[in-house]
Amino acid sequence: MKKFTLALGLVMIMALPALGNPDYNVCFNSLDTDYDGNMTKSEFKEGFPDGDMAVYKAADGNKDGVVGHEEWEDYKASQGWEENH
Repeated sequence: MKKFTLALGLVMIMALPALGNPDYNVCFNSLDTDYDGNMTKSEFKEGFPDGDMAVYKAADGNKDGVVGHEEWEDYKASQGWEENH
């Protein structure tokens, strides 16, 4: 029983990062649902229901309240993510 509990605990600990951190390395076009060239806060929340709004604010490079395609790609590059989406 102790081994089972230990194994279950380890699995849960390993799953925590996956549960708490959405994968932000996604294609801009999948987030810009109205295809106007900008991702709004509501589109960000729709794409990342458990997302951190600090990510959105950091990606909004010119601080105009929306994130454009180039801003999103610049943010992803600043995080070291490769251009694969």
